[in-house]
Amino acid sequence: MSSDQTTLRVICAGGFRAAMEQIAPMFTQTTGVAVALTFGAPAKTRELVSAGAGFDAAVVTLGSLNEEASAQLDGATRFIVAKSPVGMGLRAGLAPRAIDTVEGFSALIRDLPSVGLSDPKAGTNLGDDIINAATRLGFGEDLKSRVHFVDGPGSVVSAAVAKGHPDAVITLVSEIITVDGVTFTGLIPDAMGLGTPFVAAAGKQAERPAEAQRFLAFLREAPALSIMRETGLVAG
Repeated sequence: MSSDQTTLRVICAGGFRAAMEQIAPMFTQTTGVAVALTFGAPAKTRELVSAGAGFDAAVVTLGSLNEEASAQLDGATRFIVAKSPVGMGLRAGLAPRAIDTVEGFSALIRDLPSVGLSDPKAGTNLGDDIINAATRLGFGEDLKSRVHFVDGPGSVVSAAVAKGHPDAVITLVSEIITVDGVTFTGLIPDAMGLGTPFVAAAGKQAERPAEAQRFLAFLREAPALSIMRETGLVAG
């Protein structure tokens, strides 16, 4: 992360990366304020935010904010900027099928040799959450017998699928549709109860609080919201 005090320093969750990599340059072009981005999985962003100093604004997953991290954010500026639903992507050559019901989703999983999930060691709990939800709905063993854990966020799992193995990925939609070579199949069933809200806020120890406020306001404007939608996020 840049130590240049003329640069706005932003911590950003990996699941928001595809959107942020377009939004930040647009903000700079519009305002003249340079932005230095630091991306990370939930565990990493929690660590960075908890440290307090070193950032002006953050866009992180709601689930990554424990009490210590939340205390380092300016509550008056905090809001849910977007949510990412969870979906499935398939490698080239596999035909998409309807997966919006538990029956359809579990049937497709049983027909696949392998399913990629983010390894919890990479700092995200989504893989475990998916397995736990599948277990609750009665097809956990089917999924676990096919799981191939990948050391990285969902975008890394999707990149592995694009190369041919594993055969499918289940992760945030924003980490599927932005990766070339993966066929987005659709959203997983609502009964899984999964999805990730992203929280935006200024840091309590921000060195550029005015610019942080401008950046947060920019996230609510039409161009930024359009980018979020294009990268698989549900804005607001």
